[in-house]
Amino acid sequence: MIRTALIMAAMLVFAACKQTAEPIIEPETVDEITEEEALDLLHTWTNAYLKSDAGPLIEVLDDTWEYSGSSDGKTTNKITTIDEFSQADYSFDEIEYHDLKVKLYDDIAVIRGWERMVILGADKQDTTILNLRFTDVYQKKEGKVRAIATHSSPMN
Repeated sequence: MIRTALIMAAMLVFAACKQTAEPIIEPETVDEITEEEALDLLHTWTNAYLKSDAGPLIEVLDDTWEYSGSSDGKTTNKITTIDEFSQADYSFDEIEYHDLKVKLYDDIAVIRGWERMVILGADKQDTTILNLRFTDVYQKKEGKVRAIATHSSPMN
């Protein structure tokens, strides 16, 4: 009888250990980004430039965002870009997008296209027109969409 009780107790302990030995792992949820969300972010960014308003850039650009594409090969980060934009003696008069293509990869969106920018100098008389081929990479994380990388190159 004691032997039977010991065997039953051992089986209960084994069963309890078996149940707690394998932790339950919940699948990680991914915030799927939509084309509309990606294009909305692009237009928010564009409007900030057209209004010379650096404020929205704090939310548009992720803290890890980097820009590459300058002629000297250097990259620029969020803080430097916002600081330079805030102190600029020029303004954006027009920004037009052409040939936009959006590719979605779960929480990542890649936007490719080209943009035509009309930039006015400090005296509002000098005009510079830039045509750039660009690639933006956006990520949706914790419900928010932000730019994580940008590359551009001039078009002749």
